[in-house]
Amino acid sequence: MLLKIGQLARRSGLSVRALRHYDDIALLAPSVRSDKGYRLYDGADVARLYRIQALRRLDLPLTQIQAMLADGGASLPQVVEQQIASLERQIAQASALHGHLRDLQSQLAGHHEPSMDNWLAALERMAASERYFTDAELHTLKTRRQQRTGDNAHLTATLRDLMERGLQPDSPEAGALAQSWIAALLDDVGGDEAMLMKLYAMNWNEPTLHMLSGVDRAAMQFISHAMAHRRLAIYAAYCSEAEMALLRQHYIKQTDAWPILICALRDHLAQGTPPASAEVQALARQWQALSLSKAAGNPALQAKLRHAFEREPALRIGSGIDAPLIAYVREAAQSL
Repeated sequence: MLLKIGQLARRSGLSVRALRHYDDIALLAPSVRSDKGYRLYDGADVARLYRIQALRRLDLPLTQIQAMLADGGASLPQVVEQQIASLERQIAQASALHGHLRDLQSQLAGHHEPSMDNWLAALERMAASERYFTDAELHTLKTRRQQRTGDNAHLTATLRDLMERGLQPDSPEAGALAQSWIAALLDDVGGDEAMLMKLYAMNWNEPTLHMLSGVDRAAMQFISHAMAHRRLAIYAAYCSEAEMALLRQHYIKQTDAWPILICALRDHLAQGTPPASAEVQALARQWQALSLSKAAGNPALQAKLRHAFEREPALRIGSGIDAPLIAYVREAAQSL
């Protein structure tokens, strides 16, 4: 059986972009070419992809995965053993989480908002929580949320109401809510854009939190699109009417791709990954492509957007982009 890249993406749960990146770095290349010129994946390619994804679950960098696969799979038994041990730890953590969620479910059924201690206890027991926050960061979140007077439940209820009424992210109500929402999150993390993006990644990736908070991916996209429309209004001071017409067509389309890219770059920045590494350079290429795409492929308009972003603090608030990240991406781009 031969698969096109889109078919393999659907079957494997990966994006087409990820598979193309694997091809670009010679980690996984389609082995067959059809009569019509399509590049196709065969059974051996799919088996190799399984090995790649198994190793990725162990948080191994792609360069190390390439080296391990180059040895003909001699180290794979060891990898499988490590996977089993990792799964056993996750099962134990999930069991503990299950008991805690039962307690939270009882509180929710009784129409009682769980305490922040309970929310954070649930987060701490989640199998993946350690991938997002350090103990010190969790303590910061807990402390600041206890001190904050804002009402998360009210913001969530307002969000659900706007979505159920069919309001669009470009509506004034959605814009006002998005601004309050981001302000509350930034208050939780003490204005730390890096922690803000960790919150985004955690809430995006963990279905358990969708159940607890009532905020799923669709709701997160609604907020991010509403913020994008607010930023468009700021860009209007820097762009002509014709340029704004282009932005309205292209800028919002790129919104969903940015947070995931920013989270990935921030992870590498925090881990000290060199900007010249293959992983960071691949992300820098995505950054450049997205930056140009949101400007409708117009370099002059792209430059205007960059100039506005540097001059307007309101464009940077809640974006996850700060000076250290910009410097990191620039260094990676210069070494491409």
